[in-house]
Amino acid sequence: MPQSLKVLVFLAAALIFLASGFAPAGARTPTREQVKKSWEKRFHDLDKNGDGKVTLTEYLAYFRAYSGPRRQYFEFEFRKYDRNGDGVITHAEHWAPVTLKDEFRALDKNRDGCISRSEWLQGIKQFFKLDRNRDGCLTLEEYLNGYRNRSPRR
Repeated sequence: MPQSLKVLVFLAAALIFLASGFAPAGARTPTREQVKKSWEKRFHDLDKNGDGKVTLTEYLAYFRAYSGPRRQYFEFEFRKYDRNGDGVITHAEHWAPVTLKDEFRALDKNRDGCISRSEWLQGIKQFFKLDRNRDGCLTLEEYLNGYRNRSPRR
């Protein structure tokens, strides 16, 4: 195929792609109202029985996380939002922003104030990087220091 024909085919394909409704690079961000509606819908969808609370069973079913690493990850996500540890996510818990302390609490499954390697969900290298005193346990202070003091990679 001659070079000029290849260029013409490429340009035609690009024009079809752009005309197909692809959002432009400068697409507008959602409004607060749109975000609020989205979060309200998500809570409603999570709360299958409509009692105003989301249980772990409802949460895992919504994300189809029935076993393995997927289930482990979504159990962690559930614990991040279940801030008081009562086994349900309320509307207020769902709306509150997640903090580093919430993440630490969610990783610390046995709630002993220490994240062990068996509780850690990320790579082991990251665990050892955060474990400053090398005792095999990440404290809240080590966790916060490790993530607050990150500089962007370039």
